[in-house]
Amino acid sequence: MHCGNDDGHDAQTHDLQRRIIDSIKPDLIVITGDAVAAENAKDIGWFERTWQGFTSPMVEAGVPYIYTLGNHDNEGDLTKEQMVQLDETNPMSLRGTSEGIPNTTNYMVPIYSSRNESELAAHIWSLDSGTVSCGNRTDGYGCIEREVVEWYDEESQNIRETHGRNVHHLAFYHIPIPEYIEVYNDQDFYGEYNEYVWCPVVNTGFFEAVKRNGDISAMFVGHDHVNDYGGFYEGVELVYGRKTGFHAYGDKRGAKVIVLKENYDDQGRLNVTRSHYIYEENGAITHTEPLRRRSGPIQEACPTFDLSGSSFFENIQRNILIFVLICLYIVF
Repeated sequence: MHCGNDDGHDAQTHDLQRRIIDSIKPDLIVITGDAVAAENAKDIGWFERTWQGFTSPMVEAGVPYIYTLGNHDNEGDLTKEQMVQLDETNPMSLRGTSEGIPNTTNYMVPIYSSRNESELAAHIWSLDSGTVSCGNRTDGYGCIEREVVEWYDEESQNIRETHGRNVHHLAFYHIPIPEYIEVYNDQDFYGEYNEYVWCPVVNTGFFEAVKRNGDISAMFVGHDHVNDYGGFYEGVELVYGRKTGFHAYGDKRGAKVIVLKENYDDQGRLNVTRSHYIYEENGAITHTEPLRRRSGPIQEACPTFDLSGSSFFENIQRNILIFVLICLYIVF
């Protein structure tokens, strides 16, 4: 949503949030990062004011939410720890903790069966994918660090031992893992690929851990504003959400709507099925059909960028200027 830079854009964003909530009437809302973005230095109290703005539609409607942090969320006047403490004060926030992992905001949200309050039907993983740099690489975006992968491994095993394997696991985080490239390059996919997958240059093994544990069946990310594609890679569905905010780049807005359906067979065994679609800004529905294969060139790798001496966006602006100068040189 990139709130906090323009009051007019924020008002439009919050209006769209309210229209989506009023139309869909969701049971849960997940914000997959970059709810705010501080383009310039912000005064004390900026984040809290902005946070009150983008959470107010959920509070007014009485809908619980999960707020997963992105690479822009901690650019304002609060640290991650302070943001988490503030978010925990909201009665609609489902934020939990992940003790033992420094500088992260990972947590889990269990969803129990409507028939049996002790039976775990679905399980939500809210994961911190960092900001910039991953491991010892500082020339790319953040990642789900290896310490977080280890935490997921341990918690996944605990859930299997307590609740068995018949649980529908979903993961939400901000920066896509490198395997999103593989979906676009070599798999059938739905939706649109309109920009690079800006994934971390280090693959920390999260996807391999998911395959090994055999629990998370789908992942949903944000980050790349004009990508909304998805598809299956080695049995796991990798999906982009839909940009909601009116600030920053990208003109296609709406929300990804995920429907979990609880089913019981004749023996009383629970099975949860999943479907999803895009709710467009104008109220139209876009489904996950048709599937197609890539028609353009492949994406070779996760992009890198230079952080030495200037910000990532300053580097982008410089590269655009260089490109414009080259074009002018060619013209004249």
